[in-house]
Amino acid sequence: MESSESGSHRKPNRSRLALGLVWLLIGLYVLGFGTLSILKHEAFQTYAADLGNMDQPIWNTLHGRFLEETKNDGSQGPRLTDHFEPIFALVSLSFLIYDDVKAILILQTVAIALGALPVFWLARDELESDGAGLVFAAVYLLFPALQAANLTEFHAVPLAVAPLLFAFHYTKERDRPKAWLFAVLAMSTKEEITLLVFMLGLYTLLVHKERLMGGLLALVSLAWFGIATFVVIPHFSTAAETIYTQRYTSLGGNFKGIVLTLLTKPWVAVGLLLNGPRLAYLVGLLASVGFLSLLDPPTLLLSAPIYLANALSDYPLMYSGELHYSAPVVPFFVVSAIYGAKRLVGWLEKFVVTTSVVPKAAKAATTNTFRTLVLLWLLLCSLGYQRLRGFTPLGPNFSVPRITPHHRLFRRFAAQIPPDAVLSTTPPLFPHLTHRRVIYLFPVVPDDTEYVLLDVAGVTDIHPNDFHRAYRELVEGGGFGILDSADGYILLQRGLVGPSELPDSFYDFARVEAPAPDYPLTIDFGDSLRLLGFDLVDDWKWQRVRVRLYWQVLGEMDRDYRFYLAFLGDGGQVLADTVRQPMTVPIWYPTGRWRQGEVVVTETLLMVGLGDSFTLGLGVFEGEYWEEGKRLPARIVESPYAVRFLEDPTWVRLLSFRRERGRLRPVSE
Repeated sequence: MESSESGSHRKPNRSRLALGLVWLLIGLYVLGFGTLSILKHEAFQTYAADLGNMDQPIWNTLHGRFLEETKNDGSQGPRLTDHFEPIFALVSLSFLIYDDVKAILILQTVAIALGALPVFWLARDELESDGAGLVFAAVYLLFPALQAANLTEFHAVPLAVAPLLFAFHYTKERDRPKAWLFAVLAMSTKEEITLLVFMLGLYTLLVHKERLMGGLLALVSLAWFGIATFVVIPHFSTAAETIYTQRYTSLGGNFKGIVLTLLTKPWVAVGLLLNGPRLAYLVGLLASVGFLSLLDPPTLLLSAPIYLANALSDYPLMYSGELHYSAPVVPFFVVSAIYGAKRLVGWLEKFVVTTSVVPKAAKAATTNTFRTLVLLWLLLCSLGYQRLRGFTPLGPNFSVPRITPHHRLFRRFAAQIPPDAVLSTTPPLFPHLTHRRVIYLFPVVPDDTEYVLLDVAGVTDIHPNDFHRAYRELVEGGGFGILDSADGYILLQRGLVGPSELPDSFYDFARVEAPAPDYPLTIDFGDSLRLLGFDLVDDWKWQRVRVRLYWQVLGEMDRDYRFYLAFLGDGGQVLADTVRQPMTVPIWYPTGRWRQGEVVVTETLLMVGLGDSFTLGLGVFEGEYWEEGKRLPARIVESPYAVRFLEDPTWVRLLSFRRERGRLRPVSE
């Protein structure tokens, strides 16, 4: 009797412990990914697109201007021209607690993490094990595509993940009020999410045999999609058709063409789905849950509308698994894996029972053994794929953004801009300043603009020459004066009368006190310039490259030189160079202003399309073009690498690089 009572007490205790551990995992996830999201923002790794473009209409909604935003052309209008996201009205309430853009970054993280709860409940109930619920909750939080969405600034679709899971759970439990609540929440995130709810309605109708609930859910969601897509958005948009159909040029490039291709030439779609990168996309989603989703096709098919929209796109980012696009399919890959695990355990158990004599008393132990093996397989696959593509410290995508003195200096300039002032600014500063009704993305500076804040050292959306020219036009007849400037920042105010020249402190962004190049060497160009070395910054994921050059000024600089850094292919052809894609520093801080003794860092733009190997060639010249300019003679003083001249002693071959296992490495000679 005591043993029976003791066992009955242990089970609730185990359940409470498992649920407590799930909450612990949720807390750790929120702490980790919330911190990373905020650090990315503070390190200027969020931009006008998309954090700023989301934050401004949400903030405007709180202040009585429903989804109002500043358009790229400088006009004001509702965000409804592109998407239907009524959930932003609820999201805007977060600013009542914390009036900062970081509030929605935290909210997004919490919303994603809470999806672990219905995952735990479903797995616990279907596999009759608290441990199974805990493992599946962990697998959900370890899903790389979900983590990627969390760290890709802020979007509406990740907010649909938890409501979809809750809606699935409550439809299974036949708790209709809660099921409807979460289904409506999911549909309110974005117009295409209604298609997933439509699939859930069909599933409820056909699998759960809930005719009323399933039928109504399917009808309401389909009507919602039709009204949002073909009534609301076209009403506010001036375009004849949404620009997003242009991402499907292989299928027709417009809505009518896409539908006709899918109906009359389905093999075109099949060919796209079997394409290497698109197939790898599917394999990655399946690998995240140990391929168990394949054992429950009906539930996996619930993800079809969004999965196909991603995989059939001609926009590679949609099927990269790296941004926010994959977030809505995660719930159904996880849920189908739960049912797949249940089926696999049942099959294994049935196989053993039919092929051997298993005592009745040992049947429970056999079930536990198979369930443990399946969960172990799932956990190993999840951790393995996290190691390959994840964003935790286990994965290759994990990095902690570094907040520099330059980033912290921004607060000085932001504090000088009145909160209700009309402002134009650059992409990385944009989301830090969007809690205002009107904000423009530089170089858009309409007549009502009162302030312009630039960060020359940051990312811009325009050519460096055009950026500098637009600035000069503002201070040389555009009615703006320099209110403050330092370390690459320039704050302009309309109507301000004052100096039109930038102070010396502005150029600090180009100077470095203690240079430590990754590839140190010593090469003199002429009598006044010495190259101390360079860094190769490899954005291996997207195969983009930047080169950072460290220059020491040996003597007085009396003229403006240009730097010619060429990326050469294996055949000597120029793949990219700094004439067509000039470096920012020499435009703003020409060599004629450089001071003797200082070290100046010049950096290329992000270079793409370089292939798997290239050679760096460097020269210094006067004039417009390298081929016709007056070149400075070069002298190789010291180098641990096989540095040599290319054509003559004016053009130096620095190093060759080759991409091996995804990473660029120097080629030894």
